[in-house]
Amino acid sequence: MNSATEATETSGWNAFAGVLLIIAGAFNVIDGLVALANANYFNNVVNGGGDLPITDDVQTWGWVVLIVGIILVAAGIALFSGATWARAVAVVAVGVNMLVQFSYLAHFPFWSLTMIALDIMIIYGLVVYGGRNERAV
Repeated sequence: MNSATEATETSGWNAFAGVLLIIAGAFNVIDGLVALANANYFNNVVNGGGDLPITDDVQTWGWVVLIVGIILVAAGIALFSGATWARAVAVVAVGVNMLVQFSYLAHFPFWSLTMIALDIMIIYGLVVYGGRNERAV
């Protein structure tokens, strides 16, 4: 494979990961804002009145998800600049998001699994193809 084809493939994967980061972050921001604005939505409607794992305080969970979402969106935007630190921050933030989503798997299984799958695709795009354009061919 020549370097032009490899550079195009790499930039495609970086763009893919960046867009998915922004989408995953936006989903988290929406979840966090809903939890902060209407805690009863998660406690009564979705959750059937059960307790949330790790914390029973829906607002605390909302703040955590909101902050992770903002970091994901910021890392996704920064990723388009080509900064190496953006990839590192994105991988760590996506890893944290995977843990947060996994901790709520029992309460929101479809949503949590969807977000975890999205996170796996982001990490794949960043780790496998993310740094290739910096290497000498």
